[in-house]
Amino acid sequence: MKTSKFAIVALLLTVLLAACGGGNSGKDGNSSGNGSNKGSNNQSEASAKPSDEQVTIKYYTFANGTVWDQINEIAKNFENEHSNIKVETIQLVDNGSSTDFYKKLDIMSATGDPIDIIQFSHVDFIIERAARGVLAPLNDYLKADNIDPEKQFYVNPVFEGNVYGIQDIASPWLIAINKDALDEAQLPVPQWGWTWDEFREYAKKMSKGEGKDKRYGAYFHTWGEYVNFPAYSELPHPYLTADKKPVFDHESYKQFFEMRRAMEQEDKSVKELSEIVGAKLHYATEFLTGQAAMVPTATFFMGMISDTEKYPHDFQTVFAPLPRSSESAETGSSYIGGNYLSVGATSKHKEESYKFISYMAQQMEVVRDFPGFRDADAEKITDALIGDKGNLIDKESLIATVFDERVKNFYDATYTTEYASQMKKIIEDGFSTFILDKLSIEDAQKQMMSEAQKLIDQSK
Repeated sequence: MKTSKFAIVALLLTVLLAACGGGNSGKDGNSSGNGSNKGSNNQSEASAKPSDEQVTIKYYTFANGTVWDQINEIAKNFENEHSNIKVETIQLVDNGSSTDFYKKLDIMSATGDPIDIIQFSHVDFIIERAARGVLAPLNDYLKADNIDPEKQFYVNPVFEGNVYGIQDIASPWLIAINKDALDEAQLPVPQWGWTWDEFREYAKKMSKGEGKDKRYGAYFHTWGEYVNFPAYSELPHPYLTADKKPVFDHESYKQFFEMRRAMEQEDKSVKELSEIVGAKLHYATEFLTGQAAMVPTATFFMGMISDTEKYPHDFQTVFAPLPRSSESAETGSSYIGGNYLSVGATSKHKEESYKFISYMAQQMEVVRDFPGFRDADAEKITDALIGDKGNLIDKESLIATVFDERVKNFYDATYTTEYASQMKKIIEDGFSTFILDKLSIEDAQKQMMSEAQKLIDQSK
């Protein structure tokens, strides 16, 4: 009888201790999403997990083709280093359209579906969703890893003091130039410090022929960046001031709009916007078929240059920095776009998701583009991107353009808002109206300022 009582007491003690020790068993050890948890708390909760607990995190992307294959390769490499974490890569859309991707993502978010990792094509799209509470802040995780995103990455997606993403890909904008056309015009490869006025002169000199056989000196695409490059490369934000007012009355909009009109109508060195829109032309096709001698683009263009099956050509492409607005503008001003990864606020595995996006941003085994991580090896990156296509891509001018120590990124994510990405359509529409309806620059700027103010007022 004594033995039975003792056994019962022992059993009760065992149950009691198990209950006390398992009080957090329903938690996933992740940040609550309000930015108030300390990094040490995250780490202590995570360390309480069994080391062999298997977790699956889902990575939502709009990537396809080669990029999709590369993402899966990175995921496998990560899994080899983290045996308890499985990464399930999911193409939310199969057409590569980030616009369609965001539509589906927002539907998922509205239904409350758990979302672990999200790919973003621009920091403004991150801020929009951070403002809606869709994303989890990463401050604690970054702090625990001794990562200072302001110093270690080109762009840091900050909203109301919290970091909501990591830049895994940096896409510096530059000018791609057909070397044959450049040599034919007896022009040197432009260097840091050249201006948009000089760009215009280069376009004039490299224009050749007439009619269907004409080679234009340059090509401007329909995206918002092409409306006013100095606003992207020389201002803290291309659409907004520090006090969240529209910046479309800035002098750079007047100068660039008028230059674009003059190049199209006076110089005849670029195709008319009406033809570009009507024929749905693409910058890669125009440049790589020799229809245009120069095109402002970003380093994501490297893959297209290398793809001679889709874009057959045999000329070499050399690179120049984005021109500055004038001789008085600071040399080295640049615009760096890219790709970003964020963790969903509804994720049940935030820490594991953070581990993967941090790994993806800093790994150098699979090179897809220039990393957002500043300490990347320039030689290793360019060699990987060029591969055996040195006859098509000039390494020397590429390194000089992307890795020059004078490169400055003036973009400041703290200027942006949850409605900033909608501003891009305003400048695209404003420029189209300016060109196609032959508005004065004053009327075009007035129209854009008015539309922007309406958007701001609606967002309050």
